[in-house]
Amino acid sequence: MLAYEGKMRIKSGTKTFKHEIECNISMNVAMQELATKDIVGKNYNPQDLEWSMSGSGIADNPEGAGELGIKDLADAMKAKQLAALEMTDGVAGNMAISGNGYYESLTIKSANKEKVTYDFSIKGIGEPTFATNA
Repeated sequence: MLAYEGKMRIKSGTKTFKHEIECNISMNVAMQELATKDIVGKNYNPQDLEWSMSGSGIADNPEGAGELGIKDLADAMKAKQLAALEMTDGVAGNMAISGNGYYESLTIKSANKEKVTYDFSIKGIGEPTFATNA
């Protein structure tokens, strides 16, 4: 069995982020601490799952209908647009993570003699779905 390689990408709808360098998913379960006279030590009551996806890339304009460029990200952020997301490598048998979320942050960085880069994050709503690529 082969291990996953660094080829997972985030899609917004059916489009990929052009020149994406890295992508991430972060998940946290809020915990309510329980302390009673009958509990020795600590105990917790799990609350809601919070999640987000983030990524970074080299800024560029899309060349095809299946790509998102930096202006697309800025427009979606300004419009407070809900995005249908998927993080996958498309390899049969590997995991695909999907859900909906809102663009939460966009940072565009320009340094002397370097390519312009960007970082973005998307705050998930509800819970993500985990599937296996066919």
